[in-house]
Amino acid sequence: EKALPPGQYHTQEFRPSASFRVDKGWSSEGETSDSFAFSGDMGQIGFSRVPEVFKPGTVDVVEAPKDMVGWFQHHPYLQTDKPEPVTVGGVKGKQFNLVVAKDRLEQDRAAGVCGVDCVDIYRLSSGETISFFKEEKVRIIVLEDVKGETVTIDFESLIADFDEFAPKAEKVLDSVEWTDS
Repeated sequence: EKALPPGQYHTQEFRPSASFRVDKGWSSEGETSDSFAFSGDMGQIGFSRVPEVFKPGTVDVVEAPKDMVGWFQHHPYLQTDKPEPVTVGGVKGKQFNLVVAKDRLEQDRAAGVCGVDCVDIYRLSSGETISFFKEEKVRIIVLEDVKGETVTIDFESLIADFDEFAPKAEKVLDSVEWTDS
């Protein structure tokens, strides 16, 4: 983790390239060619080009579907809101909130890479597993054509903190610009 002083930042490795602005209180979680993330005092934001998703209830990964919104909406261990239109950096997409379907997860006792109190969602090319936990609320944004790529953005916090964290995350997302370099 590396503290990010308030200011404008540009991705160095992530493609498609992006710039964004943060206020005080954010730290970089790292960047690769297919992901970057940063965290604040109540949650974190991640941007990913998702190559593989976990087959629900298993530790097996499969190629990411073309319809990521549909995949999330039909995931048996997630409870999702209805997708709504959103624009990030001038690119249109869909957004929705989700939580882990605790009853279903506990009933099936599905243990994944992350354990039994969470759901493995996708694996990045770096090998990192992205998982959502029972005590979190997550907003998913899927942008299907950012310079020809599908970009999935997630921001999450504890359920109790989500309503306070969401405006801070949205302020960062409002500053995103997709760049050529």
